[in-house]
Amino acid sequence: MSFPLFLPSAQAEPLRLRPSDITLGVIFAELNAARSANQLERGAPRIGAVGGPRADRLLQSLEACEAALTERNLPIPPAIRDELRLRRSLYTPRGRG
Repeated sequence: MSFPLFLPSAQAEPLRLRPSDITLGVIFAELNAARSANQLERGAPRIGAVGGPRADRLLQSLEACEAALTERNLPIPPAIRDELRLRRSLYTPRGRG
């Protein structure tokens, strides 16, 4: 599981961070930012894919949060678990499974 944040690196492509490489404060800040961005997008007219890019960011942030908590042997709060389950069901292409 990779985290949606990137760090600049000397290499040609950015370095992808794992949830264990980042503090929980940063992970929860990204989750809150993704929720805020998604909330703003909800009022905008829909163009293109269902949910838009901010929905993907929110789903990635929720998955990263779950992975970080799991790696640290911490419980997943029910609200995050339920929101993640809902987002996965909404944004997973039909026919998979």
